[in-house]
Amino acid sequence: MNINEAVSFLSDSASKATDAFDIVAGHSRSEGISVFQGKVQNTELAESVGIGIRVFKDNHPGYAHTERLTKEAIAQTLRDAISHCEFTKELRIDLPCPQVLRKLKSSYNSDLVKIELSEMTSLCLDIEKEVFAASKEIENVPYLGAERSESSMIVANSKGVHYEEKSNAISAGIGAVAIRNDVKKMGVYNKGGLDWNAIQAKEIAQKAVEYARELLGASSIVSGHIPVIFSERVAGSIVSMYASSFFAEQVQKGQSRLEGCLGKTIAPHCFTLVNDPFRDDLPGASAFDGEGVATQQVSLVKEGVLKDFLYNLETAARENKQSNGAASRRYSGKVGTSFSNLIVAPGKQNTQDLLKLFPKCLYIVKLEGGSGCSAVSGELSIGAQGFWCENGVVIHPVEGLTLSTNFFDLLQNLMAVGSEYNDHYSSIKVPALAVSDVSVSN
Repeated sequence: MNINEAVSFLSDSASKATDAFDIVAGHSRSEGISVFQGKVQNTELAESVGIGIRVFKDNHPGYAHTERLTKEAIAQTLRDAISHCEFTKELRIDLPCPQVLRKLKSSYNSDLVKIELSEMTSLCLDIEKEVFAASKEIENVPYLGAERSESSMIVANSKGVHYEEKSNAISAGIGAVAIRNDVKKMGVYNKGGLDWNAIQAKEIAQKAVEYARELLGASSIVSGHIPVIFSERVAGSIVSMYASSFFAEQVQKGQSRLEGCLGKTIAPHCFTLVNDPFRDDLPGASAFDGEGVATQQVSLVKEGVLKDFLYNLETAARENKQSNGAASRRYSGKVGTSFSNLIVAPGKQNTQDLLKLFPKCLYIVKLEGGSGCSAVSGELSIGAQGFWCENGVVIHPVEGLTLSTNFFDLLQNLMAVGSEYNDHYSSIKVPALAVSDVSVSN
């Protein structure tokens, strides 16, 4: 049976055997190609489909899922979920009733279905040619590929909720290696979205070459406490690594430094952090969450003051609150929490203006690894590359740096937020961040 038939069959069966239930069903498919030295290196097709259910018996939940959409497999899945209720703690939540959801612009472009592998191959070959034509310093292109993906999701429950959404996207990306005086640097650039015609070979090639060559000729600097500008190319990675600190679940478990900080100032006036599911130009847009709750735009930090956390039904119930539509759930997993679109509101100064805030500063454009970063403690220790700047002017590139601070100290030391976002099709949008004091070592 197809996914809609599976949801209908499971709903009918569960309504007769449980006190309450909710269902998540999903289907995803991706098709990609990689190119190396003018030839197709690999093609890949991945597809998954499945259905999961959370049932309630005497207020005890039970989970199960299956990737076999047959009546026998689905019936067994329901039995498995019911049997698990014996071993779980009581969970008193009210599942949502159907309601009129906010209408968002579709994140599905049917024209992308028509794009053939041959067209993606041609694009990649054109990118490769453009890269080598752009600079004689390009030695190699170890990574070059394109991918088309699509997914659909259904959320249904015992109160009559039945919501569906689907999305797709197409992208191309490259890693190009430049060499100068036996020193090599890789520049990586990806372009994606819903518009195939916006993915241009020349633009992708030029960006990759620029990012590869800009860090050649690096020299060292003296270690110490230095002002740092995190470029919009990397600022999103910094903030997203600590995003779970704003989940009610982590706060309730004592795994967030923000416990007890509601209503307190945790950053300067220039910093506002929003969970915005209604930014329908971004891939995280959605009118409902993984539990069928209508999503909300939530200002977590407003002008430096911590205003709220992200809640699902369970974490909201613990505090006698209402979920603000931040539940995440795949058919194969339990309910969690996530941002829809993580947005830091832009400031009034562009990135170039931020470089002029300090007589001397580091401008970081590349991060390396994150094993020294902990969302629980806030500790941040990460490798980086970038530029040494004086009076707003780039003096020379630098490499081999380790940045050490605490994310919550970083917020307190934030001097300004930039006005520009990166151009990636991403659910994380953070402008450049100017921080007055970061420990830097070679």
